Amino acid sequence: ARKIQVLLPDIAETLQDANKDIRMKALLVFRNVVGHMKRKAASCIALQLSEKLLPLFDDECSQLRELTIHLFKDLMKAVVCCHKKRMKNKVWRVLVPLFFHMSDQTQSVAK
Repeated sequence: ARKIQVLLPDIAETLQDANKDIRMKALLVFRNVVGHMKRKAASCIALQLSEKLLPLFDDECSQLRELTIHLFKDLMKAVVCCHKKRMKNKVWRVLVPLFFHMSDQTQSVAK
């Protein structure tokens, strides 16, 4: 996980890519890397990455939306005390899009 941390900013940029497969692979990389990082390092990444995830909550691909929701949940869990207030502000911005997905036609996204 330490060696790949150098690449994380570049991987984060791929979240803006038009190709859904590339975006999904980037989300999977982040889920894997954040899961293997120490909490303090993961907390810093969580704050930065949460901003980039916002547009993905409304993507037309249900698999991408679901993966984004799972990653965002992982990021919220990774935040340490010193970053909780900043993350709380980011979470508030995500709640409205998440609320609308409670009635998503794809059951796994709505759940």
